[in-house]
Amino acid sequence: MTQAEQALLSLIRRSLFQSAEDFSPDTDWNAVLTEAKQQSVVGIAAEALPDSCSKEVRAAWKTAAQQQFVRSIFYWNIQDELLRLFAENDVPYVILKGTAAAMYYPSPFRRAMGDIDILVSPEQFDHACAVLTENGYTPVPVQNDRHIVYAKASVHVELHHTFSYLDLDLEEAILSGLPRAERCVVKGHTFYALPAIENGLVLLAHLWDHLHTGVGLRQLIDWMLFVHAHLDDRLWTAAFSSMAKKYRLEKTAIVATRTCQLHLGLPADAAWCASAEAPLCEQLLSTILHSGNFGRKAANAGKTAKKAQTVLSNMHRYGLLQVLQTRGELNWSVCQKHPWLKPFAWLYQLIRYPVLWFRSPRHRKLSSLIEAEKERTKLLRRLK
Repeated sequence: MTQAEQALLSLIRRSLFQSAEDFSPDTDWNAVLTEAKQQSVVGIAAEALPDSCSKEVRAAWKTAAQQQFVRSIFYWNIQDELLRLFAENDVPYVILKGTAAAMYYPSPFRRAMGDIDILVSPEQFDHACAVLTENGYTPVPVQNDRHIVYAKASVHVELHHTFSYLDLDLEEAILSGLPRAERCVVKGHTFYALPAIENGLVLLAHLWDHLHTGVGLRQLIDWMLFVHAHLDDRLWTAAFSSMAKKYRLEKTAIVATRTCQLHLGLPADAAWCASAEAPLCEQLLSTILHSGNFGRKAANAGKTAKKAQTVLSNMHRYGLLQVLQTRGELNWSVCQKHPWLKPFAWLYQLIRYPVLWFRSPRHRKLSSLIEAEKERTKLLRRLK
């Protein structure tokens, strides 16, 4: 762990749990700010900056934190407008992640926002799409079998008819939570979220999903603050443990929570995670620090490197042939015009990958990415 990473963890502990922290006098606070940006936790960390920082350092952090704060407020306000439209058109919904995670934060607007995820029932999906289209939300041409992306005023709205991933089917639990959606009011903003157990399951599954391609401290903190708000030993034993086990998420929940206790300041009163092996917690934290939010650190190494990392991860996750076929159908325009070529899409993609790789002026050695992916795969296997 670098000095900047250690200092960032100290800031998070101090900000969220008021822990006493010592900072080295030679801490490079510009490097810590860079790390905070890569992990999308500037707003949280900035609140705990020590008084010993110079005026210039404090100014740089304040600017970055204000930019994140203003953008978050903008998202909350757009969401208010959006949800008013759904209410006027009788479309039941729940918010996934985003504000449904931020509500657990001591300062909700300090959580960085990426987009607005809304889940409606499959029966209401077409109606919800029509409501968005009629009110100026433009569909974005992104192919996804879980949602349709809409854009307005530089905000992306992901309208979901399902939350589950290809290799993690949570629909039984999520859809059962829709009729029991809870009304939430945060700093004057009202929205509906899944009941606590199902909402926690979404946050855990989101962390699990991005472990494959790039997970950052923001996803880990989302989970941690849900645990802090709800998941004591009683709830874990009574309900959450069996649900997490059913969906193969129990080990991830235990290790992630213990990692938060060891490194992020989460109080150790949740005894249900005590069985987590310390080396596995260290490996999880190392993976998160190496990745950055949504794999942002890999993205900094070059667009091609980031794409290669995603491809390798998906091949381990879904299998080589399925990835080649899926990507080939998406990228081969001739196949889209002539459906009879669809069975050969995997072959097109098999040729396309090496051509793109060697054409890039910034490509890195493929062997280093393969080794990194092997380490990630080992972690995922240990998390079951």
